Amino acid sequence: MVFVEPLGNNLLDKAPTNTALIFSEQSPGVVVSSADTTCLLNKMHCARVSVLIVLLVGLVQVHSFSWDVVVGNNRQLEFYNNGTLTHTEDVVPSPRDMHSVTYDPVHYRLLFTDYDSSNLAISSFDLSTRKIQRLLTTTTNHYYARVAYDPVTQALFWKDGHSIRSFSLNPACSNKADGNLLFKLEHICYDLAVDSCGGFIYWVTDYEIERARLDGSEREVLIDSLVYDRTSLAIDQQTQRMYWTETILINDVYQVYIKSANFNGKDRTTLYEYVAGSVIRAFSLAVSKDFIYWQIYSDQGIWQLPKYSSQPEARKLYSVSSSGNMYLHRIATNYTLEEQIEGVKSCHALQALIPHDSNSGSTVPVCQNYCFQGECGVSADGRPTCSCKAGYSGERCEVYACHKHCSNGGVCSLNEENKPVCQCTAGYVGERCDVSICKDYCLHQGNCSVGAESLPNCSCAAGYSGERCEVAGCRDYCLRGNCSVGAEGGLTCSCETGYSGARCEVNACQGYCLNGGVCSLNEEDEPACECAAGYDGGRCELPAYNDNSCEAVTEGGTVGACHQFCLHDGVCSLNEAGEPVCQCSADHEGDRCEVPVYNDLSFQLVATVLKGKPKVTVTVGGGEQSTCASAAL
Repeated sequence: MVFVEPLGNNLLDKAPTNTALIFSEQSPGVVVSSADTTCLLNKMHCARVSVLIVLLVGLVQVHSFSWDVVVGNNRQLEFYNNGTLTHTEDVVPSPRDMHSVTYDPVHYRLLFTDYDSSNLAISSFDLSTRKIQRLLTTTTNHYYARVAYDPVTQALFWKDGHSIRSFSLNPACSNKADGNLLFKLEHICYDLAVDSCGGFIYWVTDYEIERARLDGSEREVLIDSLVYDRTSLAIDQQTQRMYWTETILINDVYQVYIKSANFNGKDRTTLYEYVAGSVIRAFSLAVSKDFIYWQIYSDQGIWQLPKYSSQPEARKLYSVSSSGNMYLHRIATNYTLEEQIEGVKSCHALQALIPHDSNSGSTVPVCQNYCFQGECGVSADGRPTCSCKAGYSGERCEVYACHKHCSNGGVCSLNEENKPVCQCTAGYVGERCDVSICKDYCLHQGNCSVGAESLPNCSCAAGYSGERCEVAGCRDYCLRGNCSVGAEGGLTCSCETGYSGARCEVNACQGYCLNGGVCSLNEEDEPACECAAGYDGGRCELPAYNDNSCEAVTEGGTVGACHQFCLHDGVCSLNEAGEPVCQCSADHEGDRCEVPVYNDLSFQLVATVLKGKPKVTVTVGGGEQSTCASAAL
């Protein structure tokens, strides 16, 4: 295992500046250059750095010890091997306390967070030299800080309450004083983990598990049905799955679940359920080649569960003695890169970090472990040079051509010329799948979506049509009128005479005249009817006859003379002159049957002698009907 540590005064006082010492677990070391590298996070800015190569004269002895699990216990690291505490290291001075710990298998070091009332620090502990190096001190909120590390980009990620931040350990990269803010979160983040092969960071809150690219893009919620807080999270490349803990309180009894899903949140399963008494919480989770490890708050125990058993049984390995806050204890495992990607075919990013052509001798040649994916040679001036394998580049062949080459989930492969090519997912095109097929496809503010056949579909704004909404807004919009476009893009119609409606689709004469009448507009642009024979009325809704005894006669649309001529059920007919004549019923008389006839009459003639001619008063049915001048009696 190889790691890089900046030279200290007590190791090589006369070493040139800007040098670094490479160690091996089994072998002494030499001073060689760090690779010219590029920071892969878009939000970090880098410059290339050249470092001198100097050969050590003599051998440097390297000490190491065996361990499989390490626990961050308040101010010290506790190393366990096969269930036995084998070693402790005091790494945090009082009154500071340790928050979390994670393992960097490339540089054989532990990265941990510690804090006091004023600040949060991130430091490293070199497992070979046992040196502690302060990497970052920040004054940001350090509420139960958790740390994760990506060896591919050399980026640290940590959460501090409602935010996730990053910090590059690549010396060629610049960082902000308090780290680079990646996300502001609505809910408190409890843990985070990195998928170095896929280039994602995962995090968990009270309610959900989310992920995003390491530069903060493509953020998405994977699981939104978590049960309880204090949930821990781990990523495993070997199984291509993520693991997390959930705790639920039922009738004052806590139940702890160890659950798993693939990297996109699908294929969820419960691996283990632990039912116990009060105050039972799982708050730290880690994976190794063969096991899943977690801690239980109440018994301060480290528990172990086989990854590959069809019916796994958990067992308690050991208890952690502590006088401090168990919530601050975190665990990490000795999980090497070789073990992590064993059997994984598509993790070139981590594969490139595994040194090749290593020897077990007592000296380290200048070329040993220098070229990650290529053959090493020595130049005339003693410098190592690399001849990279197909698909790799960089001074040390550390850059895989397909690494982050394809965007938006595209799958990268090398063609016959060893150039990266992308197979894009539905909805994306371009050499690197970085162009959405919807980009600039729909015109005039139309909304684009990807259809079932991975083709773009447009939903056009009002007044626009066509496959791409390319047909001008007013074209064919108003059926009988003139169209205009408003300030906000809406369409308005000014209709022709006799038409109305939003698109002038309503004809005023349509259906207005009944019974075959013909409609036209009058001088006031209102509908008027010319009725068919036998009909009358404003809309030709009335028949033009009386009891079928009078034949309607019309001339130029004029109603016959008998129409409504005879009153009180009189029957009308035309005489030879074409004039209407009425045949009245028994109780009416007159030219139009307008005068009633009284059959039971009593007349009382009252003669009144007046000055002049006498007058006669006729009383009909006991009532006075009329008074008229009379002839002489």
